[in-house]
Amino acid sequence: MLLPFAASALLALLATAEARPSSTTPSRGALVVRQHNTQHGEYSSVSAAVAALGNSSNEPATIFAHRGVYNEQVYITYPGPLTLIGETKHPRTYKSNLVTVTFNLSKNEAGQDDNSGTLRVHKDDFTMYNINVANTYGHPVSQSQALALSAYGKRQGYYGSSFTGYQDTVLTDTGSQYFGSCAVTGAVDFVFGETAATYFRGSDIFSVGAGCITAGKPKDGGMGIYVFDECTVQQGVAATNDLTGQVYLGRPWGDYAQSVYLNSNLSSIINPAGWSSWSSSTPNTDHVVYGEYQNTGSGASTSKRASFSTVLTTKQSQEYGIAEVLGSDWSDWVDEAYY
Repeated sequence: MLLPFAASALLALLATAEARPSSTTPSRGALVVRQHNTQHGEYSSVSAAVAALGNSSNEPATIFAHRGVYNEQVYITYPGPLTLIGETKHPRTYKSNLVTVTFNLSKNEAGQDDNSGTLRVHKDDFTMYNINVANTYGHPVSQSQALALSAYGKRQGYYGSSFTGYQDTVLTDTGSQYFGSCAVTGAVDFVFGETAATYFRGSDIFSVGAGCITAGKPKDGGMGIYVFDECTVQQGVAATNDLTGQVYLGRPWGDYAQSVYLNSNLSSIINPAGWSSWSSSTPNTDHVVYGEYQNTGSGASTSKRASFSTVLTTKQSQEYGIAEVLGSDWSDWVDEAYY
Protein backbone atom coordinates (compact mmCIF):
# COMPACT_ATOMS: atom_id res chain seq x y z
CA MET A 1 0.00 0.00 0.00
CA LEU A 2 1.39 3.41 -0.97
CA LEU A 3 1.93 6.01 1.70
CA PRO A 4 -0.34 9.08 1.27
CA PHE A 5 2.55 11.32 0.19
CA ALA A 6 3.91 8.80 -2.30
CA ALA A 7 0.44 8.21 -3.69
CA SER A 8 -0.22 11.91 -4.20
CA ALA A 9 3.19 12.38 -5.83
CA LEU A 10 2.50 9.52 -8.21
CA LEU A 11 -0.90 10.92 -9.12
CA ALA A 12 0.64 14.32 -9.80
CA LEU A 13 3.27 12.73 -12.04
CA LEU A 14 0.64 10.77 -13.95
CA ALA A 15 -1.52 13.85 -14.35
CA THR A 16 1.42 15.79 -15.77
CA ALA A 17 2.23 13.00 -18.23
CA GLU A 18 -1.41 12.78 -19.26
CA ALA A 19 -1.59 16.55 -19.83
CA ARG A 20 1.52 16.64 -22.01
CA PRO A 21 0.67 15.90 -25.66
CA SER A 22 2.18 12.99 -27.53
CA SER A 23 5.08 13.84 -29.84
CA THR A 24 4.62 10.80 -32.08
CA THR A 25 0.88 10.52 -32.72
CA PRO A 26 -1.92 13.10 -32.89
CA SER A 27 -4.16 13.38 -29.86
CA ARG A 28 -7.90 12.88 -30.23
CA GLY A 29 -9.49 15.94 -31.82
CA ALA A 30 -6.22 17.37 -33.12
CA LEU A 31 -6.03 18.82 -36.61
CA VAL A 32 -3.49 16.76 -38.52
CA VAL A 33 -0.96 18.11 -41.01
CA ARG A 34 0.69 15.65 -43.39
CA GLN A 35 2.80 16.94 -46.26
CA HIS A 36 2.68 13.81 -48.40
CA ASN A 37 -0.06 11.22 -48.82
CA THR A 38 -2.50 13.51 -47.07
CA GLN A 39 -5.54 11.58 -45.92
CA HIS A 40 -9.19 12.60 -45.75
CA GLY A 41 -9.72 15.22 -43.07
CA GLU A 42 -6.03 16.14 -42.91
CA TYR A 43 -4.20 19.21 -44.18
CA SER A 44 -1.14 19.45 -46.40
CA SER A 45 0.22 22.60 -44.76
CA VAL A 46 0.32 24.16 -41.32
CA SER A 47 -1.32 27.29 -42.70
CA ALA A 48 -4.27 25.29 -43.98
CA ALA A 49 -4.82 23.75 -40.55
CA VAL A 50 -4.61 27.18 -38.91
CA ALA A 51 -7.12 28.57 -41.40
CA ALA A 52 -9.49 25.69 -40.65
CA LEU A 53 -9.64 26.80 -37.01
CA GLY A 54 -11.18 30.12 -37.99
CA ASN A 55 -11.23 33.07 -35.61
CA SER A 56 -14.54 32.73 -33.80
CA SER A 57 -13.83 30.08 -31.14
CA ASN A 58 -12.17 30.36 -27.75
CA GLU A 59 -11.94 26.60 -27.29
CA PRO A 60 -8.52 24.95 -26.84
CA ALA A 61 -7.17 23.44 -30.06
CA THR A 62 -4.22 21.31 -31.13
CA ILE A 63 -2.43 20.99 -34.47
CA PHE A 64 -0.12 18.00 -34.99
CA ALA A 65 2.34 18.18 -37.91
CA HIS A 66 3.86 15.00 -39.30
CA ARG A 67 7.46 15.01 -40.48
CA GLY A 68 8.33 17.16 -43.46
CA VAL A 69 9.75 20.46 -44.68
CA TYR A 70 6.88 22.91 -45.08
CA ASN A 71 7.72 25.86 -47.30
CA GLU A 72 5.22 28.43 -46.10
CA GLN A 73 4.57 31.47 -43.98
CA VAL A 74 2.28 30.79 -41.01
CA TYR A 75 0.19 33.54 -39.39
CA ILE A 76 -1.71 32.62 -36.23
CA THR A 77 -4.45 34.71 -34.62
CA TYR A 78 -6.81 31.98 -33.34
CA PRO A 79 -8.46 33.34 -30.14
CA GLY A 80 -8.43 30.15 -28.05
CA PRO A 81 -5.45 28.38 -26.48
CA LEU A 82 -3.51 26.64 -29.26
CA THR A 83 -0.83 23.95 -29.17
CA LEU A 84 1.29 23.23 -32.26
CA ILE A 85 3.25 19.96 -32.15
CA GLY A 86 5.92 18.67 -34.50
CA GLU A 87 6.45 14.93 -34.78
CA THR A 88 9.55 13.63 -33.02
CA LYS A 89 10.72 10.67 -30.98
CA HIS A 90 12.82 12.92 -28.73
CA PRO A 91 10.66 15.81 -27.52
CA ARG A 92 13.10 17.15 -24.92
CA THR A 93 15.52 18.43 -27.57
CA TYR A 94 15.44 20.30 -30.86
CA LYS A 95 18.29 18.17 -32.23
CA SER A 96 16.06 15.35 -33.49
CA ASN A 97 13.19 17.44 -34.86
CA LEU A 98 11.49 16.10 -37.98
CA VAL A 99 9.33 19.11 -38.84
CA THR A 100 10.64 22.32 -40.41
CA VAL A 101 8.67 25.38 -41.46
CA THR A 102 10.75 27.58 -43.75
CA PHE A 103 10.26 30.72 -45.81
CA ASN A 104 12.41 33.32 -47.59
CA LEU A 105 11.25 36.90 -47.09
CA SER A 106 13.00 40.08 -45.97
CA LYS A 107 11.74 43.16 -44.17
CA ASN A 108 12.52 45.16 -47.30
CA GLU A 109 10.19 42.98 -49.36
CA ALA A 110 7.52 42.58 -46.68
CA GLY A 111 7.34 46.25 -45.71
CA GLN A 112 8.11 45.75 -42.01
CA ASP A 113 9.88 43.31 -39.73
CA ASP A 114 6.78 41.53 -38.44
CA ASN A 115 5.46 40.83 -41.93
CA SER A 116 8.65 39.00 -42.88
CA GLY A 117 8.28 36.37 -40.16
CA THR A 118 8.11 32.73 -41.20
CA LEU A 119 5.99 32.09 -38.10
CA ARG A 120 3.89 35.02 -36.89
CA VAL A 121 2.10 34.37 -33.61
CA HIS A 122 -0.27 37.22 -32.76
CA LYS A 123 -2.18 35.73 -29.87
CA ASP A 124 -2.14 34.88 -26.19
CA ASP A 125 -1.88 31.30 -24.90
CA PHE A 126 0.22 29.61 -27.57
CA THR A 127 2.43 26.55 -27.11
CA MET A 128 4.77 24.96 -29.65
CA TYR A 129 6.80 21.76 -29.42
CA ASN A 130 9.61 20.46 -31.64
CA ILE A 131 9.36 22.53 -34.79
CA ASN A 132 12.26 24.11 -36.65
CA VAL A 133 11.45 27.57 -37.99
CA ALA A 134 13.73 29.24 -40.51
CA ASN A 135 13.93 32.36 -42.63
CA THR A 136 16.45 31.58 -45.35
CA TYR A 137 16.84 35.12 -46.68
CA GLY A 138 20.40 35.14 -45.37
CA HIS A 139 22.92 37.96 -45.55
CA PRO A 140 22.92 40.18 -48.61
CA VAL A 141 25.00 43.36 -48.74
CA SER A 142 22.36 45.37 -46.85
CA GLN A 143 18.82 45.22 -45.47
CA SER A 144 19.15 41.69 -44.17
CA GLN A 145 16.40 41.88 -41.54
CA ALA A 146 14.33 38.71 -41.98
CA LEU A 147 12.44 37.08 -39.11
CA ALA A 148 12.00 33.42 -38.34
CA LEU A 149 9.58 34.16 -35.47
CA SER A 150 7.43 37.18 -34.74
CA ALA A 151 5.76 36.85 -31.33
CA TYR A 152 3.08 39.20 -30.02
CA GLY A 153 1.15 37.85 -27.05
CA LYS A 154 1.06 36.69 -23.46
CA ARG A 155 1.85 33.20 -22.21
CA GLN A 156 3.64 31.87 -25.27
CA GLY A 157 5.79 28.78 -24.70
CA TYR A 158 8.28 27.32 -27.17
CA TYR A 159 9.86 23.95 -26.40
CA GLY A 160 12.47 21.83 -28.17
CA SER A 161 12.26 24.14 -31.18
CA SER A 162 14.85 25.96 -33.27
CA PHE A 163 14.77 29.36 -34.96
CA THR A 164 17.23 30.18 -37.71
CA GLY A 165 17.99 33.42 -39.52
CA TYR A 166 20.72 36.02 -39.83
CA GLN A 167 19.50 39.45 -38.74
CA ASP A 168 16.42 39.81 -36.48
CA THR A 169 15.80 36.07 -36.19
CA VAL A 170 13.43 36.20 -33.20
CA LEU A 171 11.17 39.15 -32.44
CA THR A 172 9.35 39.05 -29.11
CA ASP A 173 7.63 42.40 -29.12
CA THR A 174 4.81 42.28 -26.58
CA GLY A 175 3.53 39.95 -23.87
CA SER A 176 5.49 37.09 -22.32
CA GLN A 177 7.43 34.24 -23.88
CA TYR A 178 9.33 31.23 -22.56
CA PHE A 179 11.88 29.26 -24.60
CA GLY A 180 12.88 25.92 -23.10
CA SER A 181 15.52 23.63 -24.65
CA CYS A 182 15.46 25.68 -27.86
CA ALA A 183 18.08 26.97 -30.30
CA VAL A 184 18.34 30.42 -31.87
CA THR A 185 20.76 31.11 -34.72
CA GLY A 186 21.68 34.50 -36.17
CA ALA A 187 24.29 37.23 -36.34
CA VAL A 188 22.87 40.73 -35.91
CA ASP A 189 20.33 41.72 -33.23
CA PHE A 190 18.87 38.27 -33.59
CA VAL A 191 16.85 38.32 -30.38
CA PHE A 192 15.05 41.64 -30.23
CA GLY A 193 11.89 43.52 -29.35
CA GLU A 194 10.29 46.26 -27.30
CA THR A 195 8.02 45.53 -24.32
CA ALA A 196 7.99 41.73 -24.01
CA ALA A 197 9.24 39.75 -21.02
CA THR A 198 11.20 36.85 -22.51
CA TYR A 199 12.94 34.03 -20.67
CA PHE A 200 15.33 31.49 -22.23
CA ARG A 201 16.19 28.40 -20.21
CA GLY A 202 18.57 25.59 -21.15
CA SER A 203 18.77 26.88 -24.72
CA ASP A 204 21.59 27.18 -27.27
CA ILE A 205 22.41 30.53 -28.87
CA PHE A 206 24.44 30.24 -32.07
CA SER A 207 26.16 33.20 -33.73
CA VAL A 208 27.07 32.84 -37.39
CA GLY A 209 28.53 36.30 -37.95
CA ALA A 210 29.97 39.28 -36.11
CA GLY A 211 27.33 41.28 -34.26
CA CYS A 212 25.13 41.46 -31.19
CA ILE A 213 22.73 38.89 -29.79
CA THR A 214 20.04 41.03 -28.17
CA ALA A 215 18.62 44.42 -29.07
CA GLY A 216 15.95 45.71 -26.71
CA LYS A 217 13.83 48.83 -26.87
CA PRO A 218 11.48 48.91 -23.86
CA LYS A 219 9.42 51.97 -23.09
CA ASP A 220 10.67 54.49 -20.54
CA GLY A 221 11.02 52.55 -17.30
CA GLY A 222 8.63 49.83 -18.48
CA MET A 223 8.87 46.11 -19.10
CA GLY A 224 11.02 44.76 -21.86
CA ILE A 225 13.66 42.24 -20.87
CA TYR A 226 15.60 39.19 -22.06
CA VAL A 227 16.92 36.66 -19.55
CA PHE A 228 19.15 33.73 -20.52
CA ASP A 229 19.36 31.14 -17.74
CA GLU A 230 21.64 28.09 -18.05
CA CYS A 231 22.09 28.70 -21.77
CA THR A 232 25.10 28.32 -24.05
CA VAL A 233 26.46 30.95 -26.43
CA GLN A 234 28.71 29.62 -29.17
CA GLN A 235 29.68 29.82 -32.81
CA GLY A 236 27.21 28.21 -35.19
CA VAL A 237 28.27 25.71 -37.84
CA ALA A 238 27.10 28.06 -40.61
CA ALA A 239 29.67 30.71 -39.69
CA THR A 240 32.16 31.22 -42.51
CA ASN A 241 35.05 32.46 -40.36
CA ASP A 242 36.35 32.35 -36.81
CA LEU A 243 34.22 34.64 -34.63
CA THR A 244 36.52 34.81 -31.61
CA GLY A 245 35.93 38.16 -29.89
CA GLN A 246 33.48 39.37 -32.55
CA VAL A 247 30.14 38.85 -30.81
CA TYR A 248 28.48 40.95 -28.12
CA LEU A 249 25.84 39.82 -25.65
CA GLY A 250 23.64 42.74 -26.60
CA ARG A 251 23.30 46.36 -27.60
CA PRO A 252 20.58 48.89 -26.65
CA TRP A 253 18.07 49.66 -29.37
CA GLY A 254 16.61 52.03 -26.78
CA ASP A 255 17.84 53.68 -23.58
CA TYR A 256 16.11 51.25 -21.20
CA ALA A 257 17.24 47.96 -22.72
CA GLN A 258 17.53 45.02 -20.34
CA SER A 259 19.37 41.75 -20.95
CA VAL A 260 20.69 39.38 -18.30
CA TYR A 261 22.76 36.19 -18.60
CA LEU A 262 22.63 33.84 -15.61
CA ASN A 263 24.62 30.64 -15.04
CA SER A 264 25.33 30.38 -18.77
CA ASN A 265 28.32 29.18 -20.76
CA LEU A 266 29.84 31.92 -22.90
CA SER A 267 32.39 30.80 -25.47
CA SER A 268 35.37 32.72 -26.85
CA ILE A 269 33.23 34.40 -29.50
CA ILE A 270 32.19 36.96 -26.85
CA ASN A 271 34.19 40.18 -27.04
CA PRO A 272 35.96 41.05 -23.76
CA ALA A 273 33.76 44.17 -23.47
CA GLY A 274 30.74 41.89 -23.47
CA TRP A 275 28.28 44.60 -24.47
CA SER A 276 28.12 47.24 -27.20
CA SER A 277 26.53 50.67 -27.50
CA TRP A 278 23.93 51.06 -30.24
CA SER A 279 26.25 53.29 -32.29
CA SER A 280 28.89 55.93 -31.67
CA SER A 281 26.42 58.74 -32.39
CA THR A 282 23.49 57.16 -30.48
CA PRO A 283 24.90 55.02 -27.68
CA ASN A 284 21.58 54.54 -25.77
CA THR A 285 23.45 53.42 -22.66
CA ASP A 286 22.15 55.85 -20.01
CA HIS A 287 19.60 53.57 -18.34
CA VAL A 288 20.40 50.07 -19.56
CA VAL A 289 20.42 46.98 -17.37
CA TYR A 290 23.03 44.63 -18.79
CA GLY A 291 23.78 42.01 -16.17
CA GLU A 292 25.82 38.84 -15.76
CA TYR A 293 25.88 36.32 -12.95
CA GLN A 294 28.06 33.26 -12.47
CA ASN A 295 28.60 32.56 -16.15
CA THR A 296 31.34 30.20 -17.26
CA GLY A 297 33.43 29.62 -20.38
CA SER A 298 36.27 31.44 -22.09
CA GLY A 299 34.06 34.42 -22.89
CA ALA A 300 32.70 34.87 -19.37
CA SER A 301 35.46 36.98 -17.81
CA THR A 302 34.05 40.33 -16.65
CA SER A 303 37.39 42.08 -16.04
CA LYS A 304 37.14 44.17 -19.23
CA ARG A 305 33.38 44.55 -19.49
CA ALA A 306 31.75 47.76 -20.74
CA SER A 307 31.28 50.40 -18.05
CA PHE A 308 27.50 50.39 -18.50
CA SER A 309 27.19 46.69 -17.65
CA THR A 310 26.84 45.09 -14.22
CA VAL A 311 28.22 42.01 -12.52
CA LEU A 312 25.25 40.98 -10.41
CA THR A 313 25.40 39.94 -6.79
CA THR A 314 23.46 36.87 -5.70
CA LYS A 315 20.72 39.11 -4.30
CA GLN A 316 20.54 41.14 -7.50
CA SER A 317 20.40 38.01 -9.65
CA GLN A 318 17.28 36.90 -7.80
CA GLU A 319 15.45 39.88 -9.31
CA TYR A 320 15.69 38.08 -12.66
CA GLY A 321 14.24 34.72 -11.71
CA ILE A 322 11.45 33.26 -13.79
CA ALA A 323 8.68 34.43 -11.44
CA GLU A 324 10.08 37.95 -11.38
CA VAL A 325 10.29 38.11 -15.17
CA LEU A 326 7.20 36.18 -16.29
CA GLY A 327 5.00 36.71 -13.26
CA SER A 328 3.93 34.67 -10.26
CA ASP A 329 1.56 32.59 -12.40
CA TRP A 330 4.36 31.34 -14.65
CA SER A 331 3.93 27.70 -13.59
CA ASP A 332 0.33 27.80 -14.83
CA TRP A 333 1.47 28.03 -18.43
CA VAL A 334 5.17 27.09 -18.66
CA ASP A 335 5.82 23.38 -19.22
CA GLU A 336 8.07 22.64 -16.25
CA ALA A 337 9.52 19.59 -18.00
CA TYR A 338 11.53 22.19 -19.93
CA TYR A 339 12.63 24.19 -16.90
